[in-house]
Amino acid sequence: MSKKSDYVFGIHAVEQLLKKSPEAIVRAWMQKDAHSDALQQLKSSLSNQQVACETVTRQVLDKRVSGNHQGIVVEVKRSGAESVSLSSVLEASHEILPLFLVLDSVQDPHNLGACIRTAVAAGVTAVIIPKDRAASVNETVRKVASGGVEEMTIITVTNLVRALQELKQAGVWLVGTTGEAQQTIYDVDMTVAIAIVMGGEEKGLRHLVAKECDYLASIPLLGEIESLNVSVAAGVSLYEVIRQRRAINR
Repeated sequence: MSKKSDYVFGIHAVEQLLKKSPEAIVRAWMQKDAHSDALQQLKSSLSNQQVACETVTRQVLDKRVSGNHQGIVVEVKRSGAESVSLSSVLEASHEILPLFLVLDSVQDPHNLGACIRTAVAAGVTAVIIPKDRAASVNETVRKVASGGVEEMTIITVTNLVRALQELKQAGVWLVGTTGEAQQTIYDVDMTVAIAIVMGGEEKGLRHLVAKECDYLASIPLLGEIESLNVSVAAGVSLYEVIRQRRAINR
């Protein structure tokens, strides 16, 4: 496989890919002894897109990807997240009320995929991730996101602090989430242009990133637990933005 391609696997992920970006599919492999209706439908859809679908053993698919492939693996061109510039997204969204999700050093591709899937559900304008010391978009991210990678604008930046400064210059308010903050996300006005900034799994927000935020806010934890998974915290925060915006529009 070339460096300009990647794998998508699993019935639902491939279904979503066929719906959203069928032109990205290069070729496909299907388990020869799998005869479910869902797989046969995918085979037919791939044929309609003139995508070659090779029949192989389960062992071949097991070697090709790590994860539950459910009998189907496709090769796709990469989404091109690295080529999407923040400035172009800001320019395109100047007439709407944008909502960004910024992920600072999220290491686990499962968490990144879950965050992207949640971001799609919440109508996020774009997800911003750093190029270094963080998970990148790979086949695991695509699988967990269940088609979200093809749906969401993902911006990969070389300097996250500089990207935050660019957001602020464009009138976007930055809300960083941290358990140490006295105010909660329910105390912050989210009805303006907002970027929710989430920290990584182990250390949370880096100091330089937190310093750029206009507000630092916590998510109340009422039970005996120290923190939430980053994808869960992202969901709670993004839907608080939705709640506040819907409240003022009633």
